[in-house]
Amino acid sequence: MRLLLNSEIHDTTRIITLNQMSWSIKQTNLDSSINLASEALRISKSIKWQHGMANSFAKLGVFYYFRGEYHKSREYHSYALEINIDLGRLRQTAINLGNIGVAYRNLGDYPNALEYYFRALSIEEKMGRKKGIATKLGNIGIVYKEQEDLDKALEYYLKALEISEEINDTRGVARHLGNIGVVYRKRFEYSSALEYYFRAVKLEQETGNIYGESGNYSNIGNVYMDLKDYPMALEYQLKGLVLYKEIGNVGGVALNLGNIGVTYTELEEYGKAEEYLKQALAHSSSSGIKELLKDQYLYISRVYDSTDNPSKAFSSYKMHIVYRDSLNNEENTRAQTRTEMKYEYEKAQLVKEQEEKEAARVVAEETSRRNNLQYSVILIAILILFGGVLSLGFINVSERMAEGIIFFSFLILFEFLLVLADPYIDKWSGGAPGFKLLFNAGIAALIFPMHAFFEGKMKKRLVKS
Repeated sequence: MRLLLNSEIHDTTRIITLNQMSWSIKQTNLDSSINLASEALRISKSIKWQHGMANSFAKLGVFYYFRGEYHKSREYHSYALEINIDLGRLRQTAINLGNIGVAYRNLGDYPNALEYYFRALSIEEKMGRKKGIATKLGNIGIVYKEQEDLDKALEYYLKALEISEEINDTRGVARHLGNIGVVYRKRFEYSSALEYYFRAVKLEQETGNIYGESGNYSNIGNVYMDLKDYPMALEYQLKGLVLYKEIGNVGGVALNLGNIGVTYTELEEYGKAEEYLKQALAHSSSSGIKELLKDQYLYISRVYDSTDNPSKAFSSYKMHIVYRDSLNNEENTRAQTRTEMKYEYEKAQLVKEQEEKEAARVVAEETSRRNNLQYSVILIAILILFGGVLSLGFINVSERMAEGIIFFSFLILFEFLLVLADPYIDKWSGGAPGFKLLFNAGIAALIFPMHAFFEGKMKKRLVKS
């Protein structure tokens, strides 16, 4: 590929090659992946090639997600989404929506996460993409898990797992197994949690998914922490840390460093605990993950308290309060924004309903006016027709002509009566063809004696002697 890039090739081929190269090394050299995708994006912009721009934006969104920079990830996926919607690329649109949902979920904005996941799921279902459906179901399950609705989370995870197993999607199966393990851990069913985690690790290793493998190691470490088996917890936390560093996931590194610091605190190895928690704070600060900063300042304040360092303990605890309050304020702001958006939406819906009712009323009035006018014209025409038939007694015509005139007059009368009665017949019959036929036959039966009587009388007057 590098030889291809150095040769004289068309810009679109160069963009495709750069994007492919960036994707192929994402788990081993994330910085280079970002550089390659950024170069592809630059060239795409220079030639205004929207497909290339959308693909580069989407890849950058994934790479920044791997680095734990969720705001940037959401931003790039949003750029890709806008272009793909314009281009009518349904599959890419669904993927972008799902990835934006992932970013919102990691930022703790669960209502927005669910909104984007369900939008993505709807598109996947329309396309019948089982792999996409399973992924979105799993993502929705994660949000419910984060909101502590464990029954609903497990429901969506199991649906996702069933579909992934059906289509032999090994990575999907591994992901859903890991998520089910999380639910069992939250239910304090630790043996089941470990069973699902280890099954997930095995599949992640088979598929070479380092990101998934590292996440499951961290989760296994958390279970052993819950079981107070700190040496085992430390073993798996360190395994997770090594892999997160290997793929350059800042958020994962920060999380694992903090967890290792907590484990050393429980082991009363306060020097190592302080060392790891300081590293965790540095990584959390660089990536701006306030949730981790809040917890890690609390943990390190406890370390300082345990080592008789009240000044540092107090200052660290104050930072914990700062981030805790900041997160609470952000949540309150998001809640206020959601309330305002809901009000505006309901207001818009009410206005829309009123406009639709008014439009329907105007249409109904115009239809009624039109129908009454046409009914009047038809009735006048029928009266004129029958008046003309009655006046034919003063003229002698053939018997066949007389029969034709009478038949045509009653046929027009019959059709007019059907038009008048049709709305009522529809209502009484419920639209059933059989009942409508019976009503029509009844009208015909009423007209037939009139036709026979009229024909007999008129023939005498109309037929030539």
